[in-house]
Amino acid sequence: PPRRAGTAMSRQEPTFSGAMHKASKELTNAGKKLASDDTFRFIKDKAQAALEFDNLGKACVKATSRDHGPPKEKHVQTLLEACTHGTSSIQEILTGLFARLHEKDATVVLKALMVLHRLLRDTASSAKVFQCIVPHMGEFRVSRFMDDSSHESMQASQMVRSYALYMEEKLCVLRTTKFEYDKPSADLNARINQTAPRDLIKHLTAAIPQLEAGYKCTIRDQSVIHPTSVAAFSLVFKDLRILYQTLNKGVLRLLENYFSTPKKEAKMIFDLYKEYLVQTKKVSNVFNDAKDLLGQELVELTTPPESFQQSLEQYLTNDDADDQPSMEQHQMDLKSVPVVPLEDLIGDLSGLNVSSSSGTAGNTPEKAPPKHNDDFDNFLSTLEQPAAPAGTVGGA
Repeated sequence: PPRRAGTAMSRQEPTFSGAMHKASKELTNAGKKLASDDTFRFIKDKAQAALEFDNLGKACVKATSRDHGPPKEKHVQTLLEACTHGTSSIQEILTGLFARLHEKDATVVLKALMVLHRLLRDTASSAKVFQCIVPHMGEFRVSRFMDDSSHESMQASQMVRSYALYMEEKLCVLRTTKFEYDKPSADLNARINQTAPRDLIKHLTAAIPQLEAGYKCTIRDQSVIHPTSVAAFSLVFKDLRILYQTLNKGVLRLLENYFSTPKKEAKMIFDLYKEYLVQTKKVSNVFNDAKDLLGQELVELTTPPESFQQSLEQYLTNDDADDQPSMEQHQMDLKSVPVVPLEDLIGDLSGLNVSSSSGTAGNTPEKAPPKHNDDFDNFLSTLEQPAAPAGTVGGA
C-alpha cells in the first residue's frame, strides 16, 4: 500500500541529527589525523609559545620542543637562572614542565624529564627545586606512556618509561639520604669518610635501586635509536658513574675496620660488599654503552679475588679468634680491592650535544653549571609535608 511505501522511504532519508553525528565523527577523525602529524605538532608548539605571556612559560615550551636532540641550552639556562630567584619562579617552571609531561609526543616528554633532571643537578638552588618537586612525585609515573605515531617514537617511549622511573628513584634516594651522592662536589669524599658506618651502610643500600633503575635506561637493543634518547642516556650516565664511584669508595671505607666491627654490623657490610660485586658487573655494561653512544673512554672495572670474600665470610662464621685473619693480612687483602680513580669516572661530558640527524655525540659546549651551595642536611629535614592539591605546584 502507498502508506507502507512512504514509511519505508522515510526511513531511508537521513535525519538532521544523523547528519550532524556523521559530520562530528568525521571532524573527530580529521582532528586525530592532524594531531598525529608532525607538522601540526610543530605549529601547535609555536602557537603555544607565542601565547605565553611570561618568559618562563615560553622557555618551558621551547626547551621541550619537538625537535629531535637535547633541549636547547639557552632555554635550559634561562630556567636554571630563574630557579635562583625564589620558590615562586621554581613553582611556575614546574607547572610548565609537568604540563609537558602529559603531552603525547615522546620527544616532548623526554625533554621535560631532562630539564627536570638538569634543574636538580645543575642549579645552585637544587634543594629548593627538590622541595617543590617532592609533593608531585606522582607526575613521574608514566608506566603506560606510548607514542605510536612512528616506530622511532615507539622506541623513544620505552626510554620515557625507564627515565621517569629513574627520576622517581633518584628523588627517593635523595629524600632518604639527604645528600646528593650522584653529584660531583667538594663535599662528596668528606661525606663518605665522615658518615657513621651504620648510616653509610643505609645510604649506600638506599642508592642501589637508583643504580638499577639507571641500567634500564639503555638503548643498545633498540632497532632505531632516537637522538633525544641518546641525550637522555647521557644525563643518566653522568649520575651513574658518580653514584658507582660513591659505592666503590664507601664499601672500601667500611671494609677498613671490618675485623674489629661487631658481627651484626659486619654482616651488613658483607651483604653490601656482595651487592657491590653485582653492581660492578652491571655498571660495566653501562660504560660499554657510553663508549658506543657517547664516545666516552672505556673504564675497565675489576673485582677482588674470591679469596678476599672468603676471608670476610670466615670472620662471620668462625667464633675462634685464633682462626681469624690478622689485621696485617686484612690490610694486604684490602689492597686487592680496586678503587676506580675519581678522575676516570668523572670525566667531562659538558661538551655533549646530539645531532638531530645522526644521534651521535657532538662538540657544542655547554655553559658550566653554577656552583652548588646547598646544605641538604639542614634543608631536607623539613620536607615531610602533605602533598599539594592535584593540578597545582606548591603554595600560593
